[in-house]
Amino acid sequence: MAQQTKYPFKFLDAYAREDRDIFFGRDEEVEALYQMVFQTDLILVYGASGTGKTSLIQCGLASKFQTYEWLALSIRRGDNLNESLEKALAAYDDPETPASDDLDWLTDSSETPAQATESPAARRLKNLYLRHFKPVFLIFDQFEELYILGTKAEQNRFVDTVREILRIEQPVKVLISIREEYLGYLYEFERKVPELLRKKLRIEPMNLEKVQTVVQGISRLPYSNVHLQQGAEAAIGEGIFEKLKERENVLSIELPYLQVFLDKLYLQITGDRSRQAAATITVSELQKMGDIGDVLRNFLDDQVQENARALGVPPDTIKKLLSPFVTLDGTKEPLSADQLHARLPELDTPFIARSLQAFQNSRILRFDEKEQRYEVAHDSLARQIATYQDAEDIALQKAAQMIRTQMLLDADRREVFSEKQLLFMEPFFEKLQLATAEMDWVEQSRRHWENIRSEEERRRRAELEATKKRLRLVRGLLLVAVLAAGAAGYFGWDARQQTRFANQKANEARENLEKMQTAERARLQTEISKYLNSAEKMRKAGDPDMAKEILLAAPMPDSTHRDIRVDSLLNLLK
Repeated sequence: MAQQTKYPFKFLDAYAREDRDIFFGRDEEVEALYQMVFQTDLILVYGASGTGKTSLIQCGLASKFQTYEWLALSIRRGDNLNESLEKALAAYDDPETPASDDLDWLTDSSETPAQATESPAARRLKNLYLRHFKPVFLIFDQFEELYILGTKAEQNRFVDTVREILRIEQPVKVLISIREEYLGYLYEFERKVPELLRKKLRIEPMNLEKVQTVVQGISRLPYSNVHLQQGAEAAIGEGIFEKLKERENVLSIELPYLQVFLDKLYLQITGDRSRQAAATITVSELQKMGDIGDVLRNFLDDQVQENARALGVPPDTIKKLLSPFVTLDGTKEPLSADQLHARLPELDTPFIARSLQAFQNSRILRFDEKEQRYEVAHDSLARQIATYQDAEDIALQKAAQMIRTQMLLDADRREVFSEKQLLFMEPFFEKLQLATAEMDWVEQSRRHWENIRSEEERRRRAELEATKKRLRLVRGLLLVAVLAAGAAGYFGWDARQQTRFANQKANEARENLEKMQTAERARLQTEISKYLNSAEKMRKAGDPDMAKEILLAAPMPDSTHRDIRVDSLLNLLK
């Protein structure tokens, strides 16, 4: 029976073990990584976004082992990397054995104190190896998420767990894959685990030679439904590379751009979106592609327009739906449907569900069944989506970043949020769905400034009361002086001198009071201007109700006509 033809392009999906027959262009890197596995238990794989780090490990390296030599657990951060690790290990628990939370059956009377205090992850790994008798490979993919989205406590706990894992006797390999621009974040990790950077592999972008290998290798597959024009293979490979180069002197391209381009070329030739029809790539068909510009950007813009038509909404609504899946740094941020709805409460749940399904069908998002979350199909695509973020999206991300930055610090090194920061973040707390520790720090910051304001108000009142007392004293002296002046005619005192003295003291008291009142007015004006600035930001973000709420909280000198004063301030913002 003839083998059924197969579409050989993976688009933005990573290659897995079952794709080893269509994985080309990385033989040198695969062999280097394979050799490292036998030299160390901790390996760092790094490279720019779009170089194919995930595919190199999960397809290239995996295919070097037989199934009985390789028990791989691929782990993403999810909500917490430590919890995700424990879940991944628990998934391999055999129901015939004791519960995963009670591993006492593994210990014996000769257990050392150090073994008795091992972390749950280390004990699970022993359990896992003794059950399967295969070397365990812990693959921590997209490790930068720990530093983009994780807390300091989460990072410290993970590093401690890795230290323990490296000490256990069973064969366990730890592979960490990270984008190279985040290598600097590993300083604390390396300080505690010095071997972290001793064995590392950098994955280079695709050069012309590798592109030729990929294109020609796929064409030579006997069951592939895509082939190259005979005799023109080298010219086609070079032509594809030239079209994907951003500039004349560039010597490499990103793998996702190659995959999207090849898919686009196939659709141009066949028009078959089911990708079942056979296609022959010729030099003339390649030339028809013309000046493709930014292939990923064009793909995303086309999908936005198509989804807008299919869902019956403006393209801006589609962009608004996609924006929360990307951080300010242009990296992926996985979200559940409920989390997306919390970010966009103005959109109803059924519409969000239909949109998410449409984005999956369009291959913009992919769904993680295990985590029940959606995420952008690739970091290269996330960078394009980041350009869709409007002022409100950016403000929301900045608010999240402010909170995350403080929470990454140890408790004794954190600084309370300033009043200006609190005013800026206030409208976004509900959408951000803050963790308990984050909300506690916000509340602590609020109490800090409330206490300072209360103390300042107490001091001002005390100073004002002291001034009033001095004024009453002067008035009393003035009265005494007047009475003394009246008696002077009878007793012969110098009433004019006493009167001048009393008047001088009265004038000094009035001047002091006026100075304090002027200072108080200036303070109020400065305070009100802060609220005006925050209200202006909310107005520009399209939230006039929040602008009014901020102004209502402003310290007005006279609360009798507060609403009238707020309306006057709102008019200033228009």
